[in-house]
Amino acid sequence: MTKHSALRGFTQPHHVEGRASIADLFRSGKRCGIYVLHFANGEYYVGQATDVTRRFVQHCRNHCDIRQISFKRVRKNKSALDVEESAVIRLLEADGCRLRNIQLASMPYGETDFDLIMPPQDQERWLNDLDFQDLAGDRVVNPDLRRRYSKRFALYEQLPFAAEVTQVLREYVRASVPGVRRGEVSFWACSCLPQSLPGEPGIIYSRINVGWQTAFQATAFDGEKEMDYSWYLTKPLLEEAWGEPLPAFEGESVEGIILSGFEESPDLEVFVTSSPLKAGGQDQVFVSVAGWNNAMVLTGIPYFLTAVRKFNRSLMKKGPCSSGRYHCMDLADRLID
Repeated sequence: MTKHSALRGFTQPHHVEGRASIADLFRSGKRCGIYVLHFANGEYYVGQATDVTRRFVQHCRNHCDIRQISFKRVRKNKSALDVEESAVIRLLEADGCRLRNIQLASMPYGETDFDLIMPPQDQERWLNDLDFQDLAGDRVVNPDLRRRYSKRFALYEQLPFAAEVTQVLREYVRASVPGVRRGEVSFWACSCLPQSLPGEPGIIYSRINVGWQTAFQATAFDGEKEMDYSWYLTKPLLEEAWGEPLPAFEGESVEGIILSGFEESPDLEVFVTSSPLKAGGQDQVFVSVAGWNNAMVLTGIPYFLTAVRKFNRSLMKKGPCSSGRYHCMDLADRLID
């Protein structure tokens, strides 16, 4: 019997501690599929491979505590492998397992690089005390990075909603990003595009990127009189905040739903639809409102802010920001100082 329902259909775990190779365990031509590494401390790693024996050797270079491996054959098809990998990760997380995966997993465990600049006890205080804004530490000094986007920032300031967007971004960053000063560039970044949407009528004014993905975005759509502000969250976090389950989003044809009836603002309407991003976890959603006032109201709703803080903290613990080279320091001046 397997320990977790997620591992049904997998081989019984093979003991591999001390092995340099597992070529004898899997016959040639039958090595494509999903594997699960079992570590000495009870953690797991889920991956896909066209040749699991080669992938095992690569993992051994980075992990010295692999104790067992489970394997499930999947046809050599990228789409099929992606679907199966995502499903196993989702089921293991639902079983309460700790995963070493970064992509697709919702929450990293163990010590992380972010813990070195913001101790875990400070992170817990920040999560639980919504009045606590972590503005400690010094700012980054990088003249080359500042110079690189100074012209774009000048263009940004000329846009019709620039002052409003800057105010919303400032509120978002100070309320929703841990270690704001100490994590600047390394763990979060603000872009100053302005950039047309590919294939869509509109302009992205700015994005806040946390860890490996976008966490917040300000967009002006053609013909609209108000800015559109969008948060990225996982569906489970939004359901936890909202207090009830949301309908399933399956496929790009789903247009989304409207959340309303907030005690804090009875007139507030929030649009929710599926998001294709995966770095911060599966089942991600866009949460969007129109206009400055609605953005400020939603940012201040305690249970929603708690969900955003949890999501951004998990992104920072997953790893450094992949968009630091696009950080606009002139805009960051307005958001932090």
